[in-house]
Amino acid sequence: MSDFSGAERSAVYRAIYARRDIRTYRPDPVPDEVLWRILEAAHHAASVGFMQPWNFLLLRDPARRQQIHDHFKSVSAEASEQYDGDRQQTYLALKLQGILDAPLNVLITCDTTRGGSNVLGRSTIPETDVYSTCLAVQNFWLAARAEGVGVGWMSIMEPPVIRALLGMPDHIVPVAYLTVGYPIAFPQTPMLERVGWRKRESLAPLVFSETWGQTGPSTPPLPAPVPAPDLSPPAEAIVRNADLTRPPGSLGQLEDVALKLCGIQGRVHPRCQDRHLLLLAGDHGVCAERVSAYRSEVTARMVYQFIAGASAVSAIAREVGLAVSVADLGVDHDFGAATGLAHHKVRRGTRNLRREAAMTAAECAQAIAAGRTLLEALPAVDLVAIGEMGIGNSTAAAALTAALLDRNAVEVVGPGTGVGHQTRQRKIAAVDDALSLHRAHLSDPDEVLRRLGGYELAGLVGVIEAAADRGVAVVLDGFITCAAALVALRRTPSVQPYLIASHCSSEPGAAPLLEALGVEPLLDLGLHLGEGSGAALAVGLISAACRTMNEMVTFAEAGIEHPLDPDGRA
Repeated sequence: MSDFSGAERSAVYRAIYARRDIRTYRPDPVPDEVLWRILEAAHHAASVGFMQPWNFLLLRDPARRQQIHDHFKSVSAEASEQYDGDRQQTYLALKLQGILDAPLNVLITCDTTRGGSNVLGRSTIPETDVYSTCLAVQNFWLAARAEGVGVGWMSIMEPPVIRALLGMPDHIVPVAYLTVGYPIAFPQTPMLERVGWRKRESLAPLVFSETWGQTGPSTPPLPAPVPAPDLSPPAEAIVRNADLTRPPGSLGQLEDVALKLCGIQGRVHPRCQDRHLLLLAGDHGVCAERVSAYRSEVTARMVYQFIAGASAVSAIAREVGLAVSVADLGVDHDFGAATGLAHHKVRRGTRNLRREAAMTAAECAQAIAAGRTLLEALPAVDLVAIGEMGIGNSTAAAALTAALLDRNAVEVVGPGTGVGHQTRQRKIAAVDDALSLHRAHLSDPDEVLRRLGGYELAGLVGVIEAAADRGVAVVLDGFITCAAALVALRRTPSVQPYLIASHCSSEPGAAPLLEALGVEPLLDLGLHLGEGSGAALAVGLISAACRTMNEMVTFAEAGIEHPLDPDGRA
């Protein structure tokens, strides 16, 4: 039985299947702490006899890299002569510019003397030192992909020349010359397959049983891996954005979010015209521990305000043209046949998470399914914003955050509805006790949600997962929706590219949640209201970002010359 959770296994396979050879890079450097994590992963590769024969030579100097580029280019030109016609042109089109454009080059080498001449396991196959080094290369590449860093393997080189250029002894074998940096995009298919050079072979004919060449019934068919979604912006969108009549990058995150929507929607011109806010409500049994500034009945009263359009988020939604739907998943109130409300009540409030599991497995599954139903019932939308309402749900969200991120309660419990010192101490105690009570079950995200969450939180998980299935961007609100998003991410890692963070809540657990989700907030206004208020504000910005990208002319369209570089060249 694996000691990895389902989400952890999925993340490993996603890194494997999403790894690509990268040739085009952004200029921003890879932070040292990220680079060191990648190098540590490479250094933890398996090696025959534990010889660890690798070294990592980091190359940043432009002049030295220009020399190496020139060598690669000359060798590549000679190699192209073995091909004719279209195949020769395709070969020459496989660019080496990444050597110069990437912020970093890394040469991974093999020391053939490491460990001496009698390394265990190398006596009959001396080349195992190089084979071991290749495992370090693969570790490096996979860890880089998991960090969002691109790697390109440049292999057309002459080892003696590289040794001379870099002052390497003769017994050092240059194994892999890698270009490293944040890519313009991760392509969906391998480069050589995309340009028609080679296609990926089917696995079954390559698997033999007992003797060489023996295939057939003894080789069971294996299920094809589910590829991770490639949500890179179309190349045309990237080119158009770069050519718009403004200094590159001058619109900051507005450019990023517009391109993100291009990738999600598969469009050159992103859309944000049809958008909807789903606001889910539920009550929490943990309120019995006096963890909130308000009584539980306020949840129901606020739901009526949402329906009447008299809340803060209602006003913001009207301002930005955002449709709002309100759903009851677990409010401790009988709304009867109230109109303007989606009725999906699982139960009138959760149980007290400090004393027992907040939900049964069946109730949690029902709430997740209700969230999926809410999303699937929407008409075609360009994006969906999410919000919540539930007195006590900041305590549940703090418990989820602490469990999922392995944090102490005091690190993630905040003022919520504006509680004072004594009430906050009760919140911390409630979360601490809940973590202790349920600790044996907190390695599984489903159990974390069931034991520490709430009906509206589980519903938000369903909304997020259904939106990703439908290819719709999800605009997160604050601390509570981000806690639900982290549960969704641990359950279904493929949701990550669809997430957009509206703002960084002032709750102390918000920043670590955003880091774990891998998203950058558009706003930081000290908000902690909830209701989807921050998400609604962000929708206005996202809409402006889309209009700007779609309606601004390019330099070519305006008949304006491109700006000069600082050295005066066009």
